[in-house]
This record gives sequence, C-alpha cells and structure tokens, in this order.
Amino acid sequence: MEKGELKILNKGEEEEMELQGYQFCRWRLALVGFGVLCTGGFLLLLLYWMPEWCVKSTCTRTTARDAEVVLLRSTVGKDRSIGEGGGLCV
Repeated sequence: MEKGELKILNKGEEEEMELQGYQFCRWRLALVGFGVLCTGGFLLLLLYWMPEWCVKSTCTRTTARDAEVVLLRSTVGKDRSIGEGGGLCV
C-alpha cells in the first residue's frame, strides 16, 4: 500500500470498510492547540464530535503499516476513527 492509498477490508461483503493510516504531525497539533486556546475550547469540542476532522487536522496520511492512527470508514456511510497514542482527540 502506497502513501495516500485506501485499503479495503471485507471486500465484497456487507460490512465492507475503507482503511486509511495517519501519523501525528507536530506542527498541525500545535496549530490545532492554538486554535483550541483561541476559541476557548470550542474547537476541541467540535473535533470531539467529528473524529474524522480531528484526524485530518492533526495528522498526515501514511501507510497502514506505519500508522499511529487508523481511520475506518464504512462504505454504507458511517464514519468511525480508532486511535492509538497520545493525541488531542484520542
């Protein structure tokens, strides 16, 4: 799997999901932290409600093997993120 490529889990089944790997980016974490301070915590609440936005705003895409955070997206339409490590939204 190359950088930026989607991996399909349970292909052809009812529970088919797309997998994307992400790594934490220090400058993005710092920028989001600054935004949280400027908005009085509202940005953190928004990112808590929208985990996909949290991952995309604090991480960069990488291969699934090197990932610290994995974003699973159901092909039916529901989004879930599962994170490992110590980030703002995990």
